[in-house]
Amino acid sequence: MIACRIALPMLLVLLSAQAPAQDLAAVQPRIDAGDYAGAEVLLRARLAQAPGDDEARFQLARVLAWQQRAAEAVPLYQDLLAREPGNADYLFGLAQAQLWSGDRAGSQASVARLEGLAPAHTGLDGLRQQAAPQPPDAGAPPQARGAAPGSREVGYTFRYDRLTQDLAAWRGDRIEVNGRDGDGRAWYAAAARERRFGLADTGVEAGIALPLAPRWALQLDGGGWPGSDFQPRWFGDVRLQHAFDSGTVLASSLRRTRYPEVTVDRLALAVEQYWGDWRLGYTFNRTDVAGNRVSGHDVALDRYYGDRDAIGLRLTSGSEDALQGTDVVATAVRALAVQGRHGFADDWALHWGVGYVRQGAFYDRRWVQLGLRRAF
Repeated sequence: MIACRIALPMLLVLLSAQAPAQDLAAVQPRIDAGDYAGAEVLLRARLAQAPGDDEARFQLARVLAWQQRAAEAVPLYQDLLAREPGNADYLFGLAQAQLWSGDRAGSQASVARLEGLAPAHTGLDGLRQQAAPQPPDAGAPPQARGAAPGSREVGYTFRYDRLTQDLAAWRGDRIEVNGRDGDGRAWYAAAARERRFGLADTGVEAGIALPLAPRWALQLDGGGWPGSDFQPRWFGDVRLQHAFDSGTVLASSLRRTRYPEVTVDRLALAVEQYWGDWRLGYTFNRTDVAGNRVSGHDVALDRYYGDRDAIGLRLTSGSEDALQGTDVVATAVRALAVQGRHGFADDWALHWGVGYVRQGAFYDRRWVQLGLRRAF
């Protein structure tokens, strides 16, 4: 009898001690299945019973951020760090939540703390690259390399192409407005005029990049050249990308271009790697041109040497659609280009590029591009 009186309280203590472990054990399967809302319910119930359970609070902060509610996760991480300032996982989570909620300055400060606390922390390089102020139009998609949150830019660009085979030079003018909103959306709109083969075409284009979920983004581009002689009548492009904590970005895109006499379809598969101030990218293109299926390869290497400054190298090899006179045909292409951006004064930046293109046996092109941009 005495043994029963002793054993019963001990059994109740053991059962109550196992309850938190069981609650947290039920959370992970929900997370693995992508049921973040279900995981949130379990974690909030656990914290109602045990407000001091920091492991549950840490998991709750993570699932809130994964549900695009990063602003709600920030105070949870701050509470955790107030009790354990040296926890690198808490600090990494805070920096990530600040970035996703649009507080880039706060994220940069947290990243700086993390660099001193745990310089080898997994994912630090990728987070550092994402949090750093990054110049637009440096070869990456707008959502990865856009202007600072809430910023706008307007710019003008002139391009000149000198052709072999006694062909007349090409000239182009472009006016563009672009920007990034605080919620991570990026957009642009442009008007352009091209002069080739003694003809002139005028058109417009626009695009938007939308964050779909943490690490996922969708980019939509389109435009048209009404009544064009050599430019496409219209084009549309859809790109989906996923960014990993390691600084790797995978993307795929589909593009359809309608010329006066032919439709061109292109599938592109891309991989990018960011580390420190560098970016390396590779894209494989599969293009259908008038019944011919051809493949191409693009390699890009960029270095970001300032908040608004970048220089990049581009290499292209393979086959793609090209203009022969005013016709579009599949042809072998070899190309090399160096381009960049350099900020000066407070709101101004110079956008430049030089390159060489060998368009099969048709012609070679040497081109130079110069532009001026102003933030507002």
